[in-house]
Formats: sequence, structure tokens, C-alpha cells
Amino acid sequence: MLTQSPAAQTPRLQFPFTFPASRKPATPDSGMPAGIAMCFARNAEVYAEGETSAYVYKVVSGVVRISKLLPDGRRQISAFHLPGEMFGFEADGSHHASAEAIVPTKVIAFRWGGLPGTDSQSVSFIRELLNRTVIGLRHTQDHLLLLGRKNALERLAAFLLEMDVRSGSSHVLDLAMPRHDIADYLGLTLETVSRMFAELKEMGAIKLESARRVHLLNTAKLKAMGA
Repeated sequence: MLTQSPAAQTPRLQFPFTFPASRKPATPDSGMPAGIAMCFARNAEVYAEGETSAYVYKVVSGVVRISKLLPDGRRQISAFHLPGEMFGFEADGSHHASAEAIVPTKVIAFRWGGLPGTDSQSVSFIRELLNRTVIGLRHTQDHLLLLGRKNALERLAAFLLEMDVRSGSSHVLDLAMPRHDIADYLGLTLETVSRMFAELKEMGAIKLESARRVHLLNTAKLKAMGA
């Protein structure tokens, strides 16, 4: 069961902006296309389901969630994107899910039609684009396996290990996402997620410094559960 997602939790984009030309971030090399720096407030919408997919985005700071409202009003979160990751790829001209900033977030938007071709100067960017796409597909495959084959405790253990690897946190997680977001990502209720956090704590696998700050005390035990 997924938790209800009140409309108040996902306000539309409040004030995206581009830096003046002199302040636009420098591209890493000559093969990178020019991008537009955009900032989003907490819970602001980067794009909505059904909007034209004119851009792909790279997270500079903050965290972005990708979600879809189901016909019965429930919400399914399909992905969280962390700094350095790219999102917004679509097979056609429309977005099939919404993207929202979980915390104040900065992204670089690259116009899809303006991405480089196959000239030698664009090789590095094409390589990065393909790499990020493959990583995204792997995350999607892992998420489908998690939803289809694991119980509630195994799902949470796998999620914590995934966030540890992706954030490079050295076993101390500062989770940007609230627990109702985690519940909608794992296909669980908020109450179940809270209960599983408490169970992992009682097992000595984690330490909860706060609701968002989690110490992974026994990664071997978490891996055994999340495998």
C-alpha cells in the first residue's frame, strides 16, 4: 500500500532562474554543451507528468524524486536522483512522470535538441550520457527486483545500502527524503517503514541519530538481508 500524496506537498516550480552569462558554470571540457543552471525550492516541481520533454537534467546539489500519481490517488516514487546523476530522459516528446526537488536543489538543464552529435569534441559528453543512462537502467532493474521479490525488512535494508553506495557516505546517511517518500519508493506504508527502522535498530544493524541521520553499524547483516 502506498501513502497518499497531498497536492500541497508538490507545489509547482516557484522561481527557476538562469545565472547571468558571467556566472554560468564553466563546462568541464570543450566537449560539454552549454547548460542552464536552475534552482528549485523544497518540494518544487522541476517538470510535471505530461509536459514536453525538452531538457535532460544533471543534479548539482540536492535530491530529486521521480514520481507518478496512480488513478486511485496513490503515489509511486520510481527513483531518487543524487548529485552527479542525470534524469529526464524520455523515449518520446513527453514526460511520463513528475520530477520534484526534495530539498533545495540545483540542476543543470541541457536542451535535448541541442545535445552534441558525434564529432570528436563531444565524445566525452556522449560517454558520460551513456554511462549515466546505463546506471539509471541498473537502478531501475534493482528497484523492480526489490519491489517484486523482497519483504519489508529486506526492502529497507537494500535501500539503506543503495543510498550508502550512491552517496559515498561511509556508513553515515543523511537522508534527504522523509519517511513517507521512502515508503512510496519501497511500496510500503509509512507505518511499516517506521516499524522496520525500529526493527533494524533493535537488531543492532543501524543507529538512529535522528529521523534522517542513520548510522549503518553492521553492513554485513544489512547485505545478508538485502541480497
